[in-house]
Amino acid sequence: MAAGEDTQPSVETDAPSLAARLRVSMRPVLIGLTAALIALALVIAQTIIAQREARVRATNESETLLALQSVLQIVLEAESSQRGYVLTADRDYLNPYLSAKARLTPALDSLRLVANRAADGETASHVNWIAGLADAKFAEMDRTIALTRTGFQTQAQMIVDTDIGQQQMDAIRAAIASEIGRKIELRRSAFVSADSFERRLVPLIAVLGAAIVALVIAGFRTERRRAEAAAAAEQADALREANDRVELLARELNHRVKNLFSVILAIVTLSARKQAPVPEVIESIRARIHALSLAHSSTQGGGDPAGLQIATVIANTMQPYCDEDGRRVRIGGPRLALPAGMISPIGMIIHELATNAVKYGALSADGGRVEIRWQIVDAEDGQQVELLWVETDGPALSIPDSGPESLGFGARMTGIAAQQLGGTLRRDWPASGAVAVLSFPVPAS
Repeated sequence: MAAGEDTQPSVETDAPSLAARLRVSMRPVLIGLTAALIALALVIAQTIIAQREARVRATNESETLLALQSVLQIVLEAESSQRGYVLTADRDYLNPYLSAKARLTPALDSLRLVANRAADGETASHVNWIAGLADAKFAEMDRTIALTRTGFQTQAQMIVDTDIGQQQMDAIRAAIASEIGRKIELRRSAFVSADSFERRLVPLIAVLGAAIVALVIAGFRTERRRAEAAAAAEQADALREANDRVELLARELNHRVKNLFSVILAIVTLSARKQAPVPEVIESIRARIHALSLAHSSTQGGGDPAGLQIATVIANTMQPYCDEDGRRVRIGGPRLALPAGMISPIGMIIHELATNAVKYGALSADGGRVEIRWQIVDAEDGQQVELLWVETDGPALSIPDSGPESLGFGARMTGIAAQQLGGTLRRDWPASGAVAVLSFPVPAS
């Protein structure tokens, strides 16, 4: 016994000390890996920022070039139209001029907007200069057009012959060409700078990548030793958890099978008391067992682990009675997950109400409708689910006699199902159609 007492504590203390040593050895690896990842992230971020700035500059410069070309094209169109009108005095030449003049102000505004986005004072200054030249050119063309309109065509032609307009046009072309050349050079410089920055970063990224790989390998080896030290305990926990799951599944399966047999036995027993031809009794048993099968099958096939939605159970049961437009049967209510034990009773009750509606109630008439809705209400003993079945536009129904002897098989069956839910089922037959109210406690989540 003394030997046993001496060896046991050593086993218990060796395992924690080994795990502690492994955790200590992992600390520098984790610190180094974190630092390398941060450095790599910063390098990548700087590269992305440089590339984005180059793209933004290139985009702005492209927009500037397009705007400058648009202004130049407008001035050229206006000059061509102006010269044709001065030479011929034909008003048809004025339409292109007027169109170009109307487009000049928006084009200059667009050019100024692009220049402002560039955050470049030199660009804004050049744009203002070009806008001034364009305004002066249009003022000269407006003067010659006005002279031609008032009958002074010769004087207008003399102004055109002085080459003042040509000099203004040359100045506009030179200014636009200068700005285009400057923008092209700026764009080229931005991309050259971004490429140079990327070339300097490639070796640094390679070094950081190699360091990260080395740290990952070291960390992997350390983690593998730690995992091997804890493998025996983890395996024991996994086996114990698996055994608990198997036992739980076995108990649940046994409970479900017992419930199914109890319900089927009740169906057969109550059907045997029914005074009806054998085929009718057999068909009644078959229909109710089929409804039970539909309700039970709804719980299979990987549904919601928290339970099946009550809307799904009711929709599956009512599916044979729905029309294509969805007008005869309306279903609605809040989301409510049902445990397995409640699905079969609710399916049986809905099936029985639907069967009666098809035989005697709203679903037996062409225009009849059934509405099924539910809500959660507060009661003295806690929250209750209140499920309402309402038939409308069906044939007139007679109220059945009260008393246990007057209850048919379906009524007794639905009563048993309501008791299984821990609730009650109340039925009424107003002039508008049959009404049923099923109340039962809200299932625990």
